[in-house]
Amino acid sequence: MDFVFILIGFFILYIFLFSRKLLIHKTFSIVLWGLCLLLFVTGFLLDGKGVRGSEAFKIPLLQYSIYMLFRYLFVKLYNREPKDTFWTMEKGVWKDAIFNIIFWLVAFLLPTIIVFTGRI
Repeated sequence: MDFVFILIGFFILYIFLFSRKLLIHKTFSIVLWGLCLLLFVTGFLLDGKGVRGSEAFKIPLLQYSIYMLFRYLFVKLYNREPKDTFWTMEKGVWKDAIFNIIFWLVAFLLPTIIVFTGRI
């Protein structure tokens, strides 16, 4: 069951990888915030009951917050939305590629370390 919880816990990264526009879509972002908050609370409740792997439910809220912060900074710096560089070989998108790499590393490592070491 731990594996299933972890797969669910990283759903923000899956959306980032396959359909990034959903992360900033106005209606869908409200749904995402609600789902992240629901999973966060569920993670706390299940963790209190001693369910193994339920810590992973706390990760999406942290990942989505990190994405929104990084996106805000990127838009302020470059006055445009970051492009998806995972499935393209275009030249001249190095700023976007750096954004993607840094987000992917920070959004994967930081919440995982924070949650699974018991800080949250």
